Amino acid sequence: MASTIRVAFALTLLAACSPAGSTDEANPSAEESACDPHAELSSDLLAFHASPGGVPEVTVDWVRTHGCHVRVVDVREPEELSSGVIEGAAHVPLGALGREAHDWDPHEPVVLVCRSGRRSARGAQLLEGMGFDQVASMTGGMLAWGSADHPTANAPAPPEAAPVRSDTPTASSLQTYLGELPIRHVRAAALLLEGTESCVDGREEHAVLGTPGGDAGELLLALSTLEELTDRELTRDEVQHFFEAYVEGFGRFYIHTDDHALEALAATLAADPRFRDAHPDPELAPVASRGADWAEALVRHPPQALRAPLLEALTQPDHIGCGHLRLVALHPEEYDVRPGLTSLLLEVTFRTLWHAPEAIDFAVLHGDHVEEAVVNVRLDHGVHAFTNVPAVPPKLGDHSVFVNHPEVAAFIRSQHAAFLLEQAGPLADGISLEALRDALARRATLQLNATVAHLAPELPVFDVTVDERVRVERVR
Repeated sequence: MASTIRVAFALTLLAACSPAGSTDEANPSAEESACDPHAELSSDLLAFHASPGGVPEVTVDWVRTHGCHVRVVDVREPEELSSGVIEGAAHVPLGALGREAHDWDPHEPVVLVCRSGRRSARGAQLLEGMGFDQVASMTGGMLAWGSADHPTANAPAPPEAAPVRSDTPTASSLQTYLGELPIRHVRAAALLLEGTESCVDGREEHAVLGTPGGDAGELLLALSTLEELTDRELTRDEVQHFFEAYVEGFGRFYIHTDDHALEALAATLAADPRFRDAHPDPELAPVASRGADWAEALVRHPPQALRAPLLEALTQPDHIGCGHLRLVALHPEEYDVRPGLTSLLLEVTFRTLWHAPEAIDFAVLHGDHVEEAVVNVRLDHGVHAFTNVPAVPPKLGDHSVFVNHPEVAAFIRSQHAAFLLEQAGPLADGISLEALRDALARRATLQLNATVAHLAPELPVFDVTVDERVRVERVR
């Protein structure tokens, strides 16, 4: 039976590749290419292979022929489903994927679907991080599905709207939910070896170790502090040197944008004649319109000739999707950061994304800000390399919150101070480790307070301590 399925699968692929004008015998009908739920699926067909970008992918023809044997999940937003869905696919918006997947079998094959393949790829990475061992993204998304003339079904009727929330989180409600949540712990040493400090943004889809701006915010903080103590501006080459050393020393470098910044970027680029005919790499998912997906594809894989003008656009505040970094770019004096330093760091980051994408964890966050509180995840003891640090998801039940890890961030900054002194060499002559650590701490407090004042001035603030049990206290 396994060999029969492999032969059928090979015939399907040959038919898909046949030129126009082939006989009907070489082009199976819709009924013949549809998935047979009674057929057996061999294990080799479930050995999903990673794309050049590192994410396991399957084609639309694979899903058409074998989708009934796996869990197919459409991660688009509800309003996107009106164009049609794959028959039998479940609908879980990307923002809810991590929460919903906690109840799934991590050994069950899962194929994720979105509009163009971008969000489903991000979802596949999320599920892999949760321990799923057979997960793939459908290459090209529903755009490719439609281009292949595969049939679609009508979207399911939306569930009855939930009543509009009028309450805000309380210490009791947060404590109840966190007490029931399986908190994932990460060794502090892993942060030093693998990077992955995420932003405090409440739209993140998985449990985070949060600090304003994530890795990008922390490196900007370190570089601006070094400029203050040395009383000189870092050159482009020096910023490049520190960035490369940071990635080598601390692992992958996290930076995020969002749909709104990408939409604004798309509008700017579409009006620029240099980008009129620009399109992503043909091997990537097709893009039908110049929206956020088109802009994201260009950001990840820009033609060489367009990289300089693209960098100019990417460093404009309207096109910076991280709220913390955008605020620093807009109000450098308020954050005590030299005007232009943020743009310089962003340029270096995106150039690295283009020639060494494996070094950059470039995330796109979706939806609007609906955070209802600020949660400080506290540790009631010092943080050392062997400390287990609780990672908390920004989605807490039906609440969304900013997540900040003050003690963890302070520990990482102490390591950054030693790193800066080592990499700065003669540039840092006369600066002691203690003085640099103190300066980093002062500037970090100033920048955190500035960002909270802009993004969450009226929100309640809670301290959450996780040890043998969860304790929550409202502090504002």
